[in-house]
Amino acid sequence: MVSCMILYHSTITSLTKSRILRSIFHGEEFEIEVLNERTMIIYLWNVKKIDIWQAAALLESTNIQLGFGFGIDKSEASLNADDMLKRWRGIV
Repeated sequence: MVSCMILYHSTITSLTKSRILRSIFHGEEFEIEVLNERTMIIYLWNVKKIDIWQAAALLESTNIQLGFGFGIDKSEASLNADDMLKRWRGIV
């Protein structure tokens, strides 16, 4: 299973968000992509859903808008995460 989190914040840089995610998931297999200064994606492999949910709750408490999703591959997980982020931001 692949997990995906897409994070957006207008003033917290992607570098800072990347450092936060690296500290949260330091023992896991992950890949980070920076889309722009405000938005980034992290893909995680074989991480328990509860760990993703806990990280999402932590990040939401800092007003970072995010979507998360799960799938059998990166594309399915990122589609689910993107859908959730769009709902969070009121874009859908």
